[in-house]
Amino acid sequence: MSDTDRLLETIEAVYASGVDDSCWPQALKLTTSLIGGVGTFLEVVDKPARQYNVFCTASTLTDTRARSFEHFAKLAPRMPFNPRRSFSFSKRAGHLSWDHQILDEAGMRRDSFYSEFLPQFGLRYFLGAVLEQTSEKFTFVTVQRTHKQGHVEKREIGLMQRLCPHFQRAHDMTTRLKVAGETRGLLEDTLDWLTDGVALLRADGDIVYANDTMRALAKRGDGFRIVGRVIEFAEPGARRQFDATFGAVERRGDASCDARPTDFPVARNDGSPAYIVSMRPLLSGHTRGTQHPQASIMVLVRDPLLRNAAASQILQDLFTLTKAEAHLAQALCTGMTTGAYATERCVSLNTVYSHLKRIREKTGCKSVPELILKFSELNVPLRLKGPLESAQRTPH
Repeated sequence: MSDTDRLLETIEAVYASGVDDSCWPQALKLTTSLIGGVGTFLEVVDKPARQYNVFCTASTLTDTRARSFEHFAKLAPRMPFNPRRSFSFSKRAGHLSWDHQILDEAGMRRDSFYSEFLPQFGLRYFLGAVLEQTSEKFTFVTVQRTHKQGHVEKREIGLMQRLCPHFQRAHDMTTRLKVAGETRGLLEDTLDWLTDGVALLRADGDIVYANDTMRALAKRGDGFRIVGRVIEFAEPGARRQFDATFGAVERRGDASCDARPTDFPVARNDGSPAYIVSMRPLLSGHTRGTQHPQASIMVLVRDPLLRNAAASQILQDLFTLTKAEAHLAQALCTGMTTGAYATERCVSLNTVYSHLKRIREKTGCKSVPELILKFSELNVPLRLKGPLESAQRTPH
């Protein structure tokens, strides 16, 4: 398996951990394998108290030795417990660090953490990334390496640089879900991260909840809007489809209704790609995660433009593509030829071929079909930024 494939597998596990924190050990294990080491630690430190809130590890260390490592880490020059001694304490979120930024080999031989403690575990070096840095909390992910494995090099640093933003988003999701468990329904909090618009409806059609994306899409008034507590469609045909689908979903289980499609397009006023509306029943007894138990139907509105914007961003993050390269990659995945793309974008074929060459070099793909296969496996379920931003409309 190539580095790129293993990177994608690791990122998928990291995002799974954002929703279910019991998945963190697997994500850390894959990170260890990808970067090259004997263990990866996820550490969340309460800075005023100078103690761990979270210490999660996937390594060859036994539980007892891992706890011992946690205890002794308070004396380490690369950890944030002692501001005067710690290299990482003041670094911003997204910063990467490794041993030679802190001490040279002579300094390590003089330091008790490197010369006395780490050898007990067969450890020596590390590569870490700051995920969160506030006045109250410091979150750090570190890959631990042996003396034989040596210092990290450009390859390992590059992989961690790519992983860092995904660790940050997943950690933020984990934090939000924990807070949400105390303050509001878990389902609603999770839905606020989706790239799709989502509304929960009662049996009479009234909205009891709409996520950030749904409210932003409805506010445009382009094809549909929310009036009071009801979804209204601009085209009478779309409204009839919605009413018919709503009734069919409500009567799920009736054999005469099960075959009715629960997805339909909604045209926009400006001619942009249509929204895709999907409707699904919320099964009885499965709504305990929501603060609206009276909700019976979920409506999802997919905006291809938002999906494309999120997919473009993740391609740039994963493969360090430029915006132009990511846009070309997406176009090729839709079946567009290089000639048609050049014509649509008003650029020369030589420019398109130059972009394609760089895409192949960055992704390791040798052909367009291989490139399409790799990119088609990507899924973008979550928004990549906190606040919802308007989709960048692609010129026609």
